[in-house]
Amino acid sequence: MHVAYPRPRPFAAPQRRLPIALLALLVLAAVLTPSPRTVLVTRPTSARSIAAPDFGNLPVLFVANQGQLDPQVAYTVQGSDKTLYFTLDGVTFALDAPAAHSTANDPSAPRAPLRSPPVPNSTSLQRWVVKLDFVGANPQVQPRGEAPAETIVSYFKGRPDEWRTGIPTYTRLVYSQLWPGIDLVYEGTVDRLKYEFVVQPGADPRQIRLAYRGATGVALNGAGQLAVTTPLTSFADDPPQAYQAVDGGQVAVGMAYSLDAPEADGRVSYGFQVGAYDHSRPLVLDPAVLIYAGFIGGSGDDSGESIAVDRTDCIYVSGYTGSGAFSFPVQTGPDTSYNGGSEDAFVAKVRPDGGGLVYAGYLGGAGDDDGTSIAVDSTGSAYVAGWTTSTETSFPVLGGPDLSYNGGAWDVFVAKVRPDGSGLVYAGYLGGTGNDDSQGIALGSDGSAYLTGRTTSTEASFPVLNGPDLSYNGGRDAFVAKVRPDGSGLSYAGYLGGADVDWGRGIAVDNANSAYIVGWTMSTETSFPVLGGPDVTYNGGGDAFVAKVRADGRALLYAGYLGGAGADNGSGIAVDGAGSAYLVGSTESNEASFPVLGGPDLTHNGGTGDAFVAKVRVSGSGLIYAGYLGGTGSDYASGIAVDGEGNAYLTGSTDSTEASFPVLGGPDLTYNGGTGDAFVAKVRASGSGLTYASYLGGASDDIGLAIAVGSDGSSYVAGWTSSPEPGFPYGTGPT
Repeated sequence: MHVAYPRPRPFAAPQRRLPIALLALLVLAAVLTPSPRTVLVTRPTSARSIAAPDFGNLPVLFVANQGQLDPQVAYTVQGSDKTLYFTLDGVTFALDAPAAHSTANDPSAPRAPLRSPPVPNSTSLQRWVVKLDFVGANPQVQPRGEAPAETIVSYFKGRPDEWRTGIPTYTRLVYSQLWPGIDLVYEGTVDRLKYEFVVQPGADPRQIRLAYRGATGVALNGAGQLAVTTPLTSFADDPPQAYQAVDGGQVAVGMAYSLDAPEADGRVSYGFQVGAYDHSRPLVLDPAVLIYAGFIGGSGDDSGESIAVDRTDCIYVSGYTGSGAFSFPVQTGPDTSYNGGSEDAFVAKVRPDGGGLVYAGYLGGAGDDDGTSIAVDSTGSAYVAGWTTSTETSFPVLGGPDLSYNGGAWDVFVAKVRPDGSGLVYAGYLGGTGNDDSQGIALGSDGSAYLTGRTTSTEASFPVLNGPDLSYNGGRDAFVAKVRPDGSGLSYAGYLGGADVDWGRGIAVDNANSAYIVGWTMSTETSFPVLGGPDVTYNGGGDAFVAKVRADGRALLYAGYLGGAGADNGSGIAVDGAGSAYLVGSTESNEASFPVLGGPDLTHNGGTGDAFVAKVRVSGSGLIYAGYLGGTGSDYASGIAVDGEGNAYLTGSTDSTEASFPVLGGPDLTYNGGTGDAFVAKVRASGSGLTYASYLGGASDDIGLAIAVGSDGSSYVAGWTSSPEPGFPYGTGPT
């Protein structure tokens, strides 16, 4: 593991967490039922994308052009490495691949999810265009969408009069009578786009002629595929098949590509050789082009940073993506146009069975944007918070809480997305003239959004209101803010910190609308607002902290440290119905100084850090339990959720093998290699031990960043991976 313990970097030196050179894990990285059973959804870099129960069977969506594209385009399909544009005279393939970019990184940058807004990223995409012409076809034929899909697409970019909303999608595209008696039909799944030629009785299949332009090579390979190469990448049409329907079955007909020699301009034409068949019956010629549409993730760097689950077990994910609209799987919104910079925030909603996306889209402007946290209300509206460098000239500000970018390197943003993903209820900034970013969001019972993060903005520009502290304390402060239900402004906003560096990493809200914040601080008790506990004395090396804010935001109900003599960091928080807070993070402190109590493990396991989990008394005056989770390698926890019975669910990352990591139950009891695996674990309500603990990962680097719990006790994990699919456990795991 490159850096085992997630020591926060100085705020003034922002860096991307890791050069995620391959691909993010992103949504629904794991679903553990009480059995437990695992379902994994990945977007690996190699050929095909599979989801649970089988994303590979989901249909391709043809998006109608209603003004968002060049008028020559009638429909479009977006794949992970190519976009297809369907016109009257053919199909355009826009092929994309990452350009070479530097993998240099700050050697002190943590491998753990303590991510500062990045410096400009040198990652870019190259594009090459190949055209497939319909040779000798009827130039008046308009492609027609059939079999309407449930998904609609909306483009929110620029002024409202420039938006395009409610655009329909289809699972089938038909060119009728493209040649006399011959229809061309496109349909298929996300990893295989089929194009069928339906030849009516008496029509001549030799009329079908196609030609590739813009390719450096078009040739038949040893597998019988029609391989198309370019300076950038390549793709292939599978060996064609033909059949006729006879007595309820299919009778195969011999078929092969017939390829002409390249013309002077490089164009290569081809048709099909068809064997003997019954000319009194329709004939179907059935090739397939591999488009590998993929799901949440594209050809750039992508990361799922937060996850939430609604009452119907739909899954919501936010994070960042460097993948443009030609590779990121935008489906509905709130914005399906990539907005520039090195990354956009994204938000996505996944069906309860994992069988596809309800919506997925961008949220950002011309700068860099990252959706670091997400929450969902009872209506299915998603609330996303994060940071942005995009000003109001390009960021989709709507309603508030602040419609003007405030300066500094970046501002906090918060946005509310409609339940169907078709638009924003509100979106705006929160910050001052310094640097401001948010790492956590939670919801109150009235639909107010609560945010925490960090800021270098003083009270001269930061929108302090009511509290809990109206004065900037120096170094860098954590902050907490409550946004009105309609997003039009703040109910309160204030600082939480001392004279040194402080960072709010996570937030939760109880039934009485009191906010709970967890984070990391280097401020001692001489300046940090300690009150009641759980520990009122700074322990050295950087401590985790936890604080409870009064419902009106004007003061703290308790605040204190959790840590030992080493470096300790709090990264996630949850609260149960009684008002007990549950914390996770990482610690270098051994049991001689860390306040172990009850479990799940009372002994530090070595390496440069263990994960920890702790439950705080309702009063904040002490701990109900606290213990380690880890092995002899390096382990950290980044996310926590709690069910109605008080069981805690954790995710994070580890490079401890099964020889020392406390594996128990499924989904994977074997360490998979690379620089670290994600892990998922369930802690008993008493804290005295584990119900299960296991790995999630492949042969490369895997990190679990966030976790949520469904109504049936299933746990949902989001994060990222650079493990390709041959070793990553996509699909349905052991029961």
